[in-house]
Amino acid sequence: MSEMINPNHPYWQFRDLVTSDPRVFELYFSHYFYRPNSIIDERVVFSVSREDFLSDEYVYSLINNVPKNYELAIHSNIKIESGEIVHLPMIDLSSASKALINRLSDFLEPEILSGFGWYNSGRSFHGYGSKFLSFNEWTSFMGTLLLVNQKNMNPIVDPRWIGHRLIARYSALRWTKGTEQYLRVPEKVLLV
Repeated sequence: MSEMINPNHPYWQFRDLVTSDPRVFELYFSHYFYRPNSIIDERVVFSVSREDFLSDEYVYSLINNVPKNYELAIHSNIKIESGEIVHLPMIDLSSASKALINRLSDFLEPEILSGFGWYNSGRSFHGYGSKFLSFNEWTSFMGTLLLVNQKNMNPIVDPRWIGHRLIARYSALRWTKGTEQYLRVPEKVLLV
């Protein structure tokens, strides 16, 4: 049944990560309502066990049964078997320009940036890393993303996304296109 989920969907990158790391115990998602230019982040957060996440049918159902007027997002915070919460680095670029990805290399550590998979979400690119970070490392990473945006220049990373994510204390990126606000379901981008 794995052919039910687009082979270019970010699920597959996460599935590979979870499969390769037996410590992953639980992942976090949310259904969220997008309200433009609002400080309020309207979300219903829920967890998904490792076993359910590795079921393509379960994830297909998650993606295809989002409440009306909501979207599904995956979160950076992941519970490992020890009970500790780790974070997977995520980035929401300010546009769908591959040139912005190249500009990140001036600011981010190569060992973190090299593990990123990139997805065209319509108006921007979403990036998912592959190295777990502690909460303190995640906070530093998010601060670095804010500093990537240079004075008097168009932002590279969406600053409102960074603000919302720092307030929530986890990153989150959209996996669906259930509302008119968005142009498409995120799909993997091949970088050359």
